[in-house]
Amino acid sequence: MTVRTILTPPATGDTVDEVVDYYYRYLARNSDLAVLFGQFKKRLNSDPQAATAEAIVFSLLRAEKLHPELFEDPGSGGPDFRCNPNAPFLVEVTSLDSAVVSKRSGLPATISGPGGGAFGQITDRLLSEAKSKAPQLGRYPLPGVLAITSDHAFSSILLDRLAAEYLMTSAPQFNVPLGGGPHYMTTNLKHAVFYRPLGVLDASGTPIIAPCRQSIAAILLIATHRREVQVVGLLHPEAAYPFNPAWLPKVPFVQFEGKCTPTHIATEWIQAESGERVATFPHRRIRYFS
Repeated sequence: MTVRTILTPPATGDTVDEVVDYYYRYLARNSDLAVLFGQFKKRLNSDPQAATAEAIVFSLLRAEKLHPELFEDPGSGGPDFRCNPNAPFLVEVTSLDSAVVSKRSGLPATISGPGGGAFGQITDRLLSEAKSKAPQLGRYPLPGVLAITSDHAFSSILLDRLAAEYLMTSAPQFNVPLGGGPHYMTTNLKHAVFYRPLGVLDASGTPIIAPCRQSIAAILLIATHRREVQVVGLLHPEAAYPFNPAWLPKVPFVQFEGKCTPTHIATEWIQAESGERVATFPHRRIRYFS
């Protein structure tokens, strides 16, 4: 369990409702998106959390001048968006069910008083989302980005840097030698998203690990609030088609420090401006007439 003080971020941008409304209008005004517009309307009624996540991520990508276009095939599915015409990459959006997040973390769905207390990480839930979405991104010869969103009241501490590090390496284990000596940290990679142990040993008796889910070049953990989102990222060290983090220069990304091996598993953060632990983006409703 993790103990941390809980802070509510200040309100700065447009509201979520405004973002969804303008995305709705954008789809409605484009005749070539008629089928996708119809699907979005249905989703807005049947799964508003997923529809809202789609609108928020599209608006964020557009505000960051990544020129997102709807990419999903109405018949066969596929990633939600294609971005950046000069160096294209794909984005698949998924949202975490708040009731499931509450159950896994032990945190209530709403804030009812001062923060503070113990809670559990939701690494297994994040890993499950990556497992389910990797095949979708693997159908195309482009970098694939998985955007995992949550509008849970405590999403800012469940999708932060620590969550990203645990998803990269699995939760670390604290080891104290029985015969004395300094303590050290290890991990079994049980919930690591980009590497997995093969269950066999090499000639020296060291476990063999291998990259996995290489169709996901990067993951964005997006904590959604009423007027803004907070974002951190993870980079796959051996993606089939690598993602350039400079395409999202404000977002801190965690990556492996050097080559990941069974005897050396360390992470480092890159691209964090002025020591910011997360990137904060005010909601910006899209201009559907542009």
